[in-house]
Amino acid sequence: MRDFRVLVAAHGGLADAFVASAALICGELEDVHAVGLLPTDSPESFGERLMAAAGDPSANLLILTDLAGGTPHNVALVATRRLPKAVLISGVNLAVLIEAVTSIDTLDGESVERLVASGREALVDAGRLFAARQR
Repeated sequence: MRDFRVLVAAHGGLADAFVASAALICGELEDVHAVGLLPTDSPESFGERLMAAAGDPSANLLILTDLAGGTPHNVALVATRRLPKAVLISGVNLAVLIEAVTSIDTLDGESVERLVASGREALVDAGRLFAARQR
C-alpha cells in the first residue's frame, strides 16, 4: 500500500493524459491527481490549483512535472516550501508514473532514485536498437 499521493503537473492537457494513460494500463489509480497549466493561468492561479490538489500539507506527496524549468516545475518547486513531505521529480514520462503507482510504497531516497532511473531507462534510441538487432 502506497503511503503517498501522486500529483502530476504539466503544461496543458498533458497531466490529465498521463494519468488517464496510466489508468488505462494499470486500472483505477488511487490518490493520483493531475493539474494542467492552462493558457489563462498565471503562476499564482496555477499555484493555487496545485496546492488544492496536493491536499494535506503534512502528508507525503510525490509531484511529477513535465519540464525542469517550466512553469509547472517552478510553481511546484515553490509549493514544496509549504509541503514539507513533498518530493519533486521533473521530466515525467509514462514509465515513471506507472512505476510510482505500482512499485513504490514509500518516498525514501532509494525509491526516488529508482523512479529517476526508470525514467532514464524508458528513453531508448529505438532506431539504433533495431539496427543493432539487424546485424
